[in-house]
Amino acid sequence: MNPFSIVTRPFKDVAEALVMPFRALFVVGITGTINAMTYSGVWWFKWVALGMGIAVLASLGRALKSLLLVALVAWVGWKIYQRYGEAARQRFDDWVQRSSPRAAEVVAALRQPARA
Repeated sequence: MNPFSIVTRPFKDVAEALVMPFRALFVVGITGTINAMTYSGVWWFKWVALGMGIAVLASLGRALKSLLLVALVAWVGWKIYQRYGEAARQRFDDWVQRSSPRAAEVVAALRQPARA
């Protein structure tokens, strides 16, 4: 199992939701063509279309759930920062400096803007 899947899963869900309708059209088109070429009085590809429609709705539901979860985490983070703000950030930086000076260098490097 990928240890970063909890982070990458929302992106995968949204990408899947964007791709699934096209995949469904392709599968239904192929099965419709096969059904038309081998027609024996029964249009069976309608069941494939129904199944693919359910799959599209399920993928859209997963993407919506992931987007709502990301929005909730962002909102909670924003509220925490509003409540505790810069003072909490300074206490965290002081704690990192006391506990592990090398970690403080890493945190400082991560906070610097990227150089071109």
